[in-house]
Amino acid sequence: MAALPKLDTTTAAAAGPGDNVLPTPHKLSGRRLSKSVMRSDSQDAEGSKGWGVVEVSDSGTTRAVRVVQKAESEDFNMYKVTWVWTLGSETYQVDLRHGRKSGIRKIYVNKELVHRQHNIKDMVADSGSTHTVQLGEAHDAVIRILPKSAISGFTYQLEIDGNPIEQNIAGPMAAGNLDIGERTIELPKGVNGLGMTLRNNPLGTTGVVVWTVEKGKAAEACGVQVGDVVLSVHDEIVNDIGPLTDLVARSPGDTVAMELAGSSASRKIYMTKNNKGGERQPIGLGLQTTSCGIGILVTEIDKGSAAADSDLKLGDCILAIDDVVPIAPKDAVHIILKAEDVIKFNVIGDQAATNVR
Repeated sequence: MAALPKLDTTTAAAAGPGDNVLPTPHKLSGRRLSKSVMRSDSQDAEGSKGWGVVEVSDSGTTRAVRVVQKAESEDFNMYKVTWVWTLGSETYQVDLRHGRKSGIRKIYVNKELVHRQHNIKDMVADSGSTHTVQLGEAHDAVIRILPKSAISGFTYQLEIDGNPIEQNIAGPMAAGNLDIGERTIELPKGVNGLGMTLRNNPLGTTGVVVWTVEKGKAAEACGVQVGDVVLSVHDEIVNDIGPLTDLVARSPGDTVAMELAGSSASRKIYMTKNNKGGERQPIGLGLQTTSCGIGILVTEIDKGSAAADSDLKLGDCILAIDDVVPIAPKDAVHIILKAEDVIKFNVIGDQAATNVR
């Protein structure tokens, strides 16, 4: 493969409309908490068109780069996904052509064929694959083909320098923020403890989750709710409950500083299944996991539904339902269906976002 020009990260690509959705590093953990990663769906080429943002680093300098994604079904077999981004005066283009029936993979960088794969096993049962291509001497791109499902077909995702592209949220959700954000609290130490129990995050590897909150103790007094995600304790990132006891014990002074997910405090929202006439309404919620593994993302709210009559908003992340932490969108649906008439949600999200009614 001919060497391509080195990525110029001294100048960021213009992000265009929607710059305000760029995520920012968090004070303690230094992580980004994106709600959604940009992917392409082989059964929805039109819906796979869009753009997102990815970080590219070079010689210690980090830049946010805007990446445009295009997709098309060339015929009943071949599906094509194109990713394009510009840095300085250079434009880079990565194309994937995937034979959904034949199993073939062809990858092009700046329109030059750099990889071709055709295995008999992929013709029989295509279980997906991962492909890495070089972008000059210092950078690379990884294309992931995820196995076919009945709902979305094959799914395709590009990473640059190991970083996924953070999807720009379109449509009614565009008013919300792509980045979940963070906040810091200080819990006073006491002989009765902090007043909460924590478990490993069932939705991913980011942070640890508040499983229970005790009445009248420090956590409740500071506004901590079931489902809140602790990202760090006194500048130490926590993704496992193992070191927590030691971190709390070693924390200086009379308080324990914790960084929690969410730019504002999590809030309680109530949904009533029955309308004022006593008739059962459809729930009307579309849910999916977030890319960062924090909460269950609200992606759809149907008009005339119980969700539309509540204060839930597109882009909200559901942390707990009736003080139970869901472990997947299907689990969240199961909890909602089993719940009584009035359901309590603990959520984080942009309170200024516009609801759909």
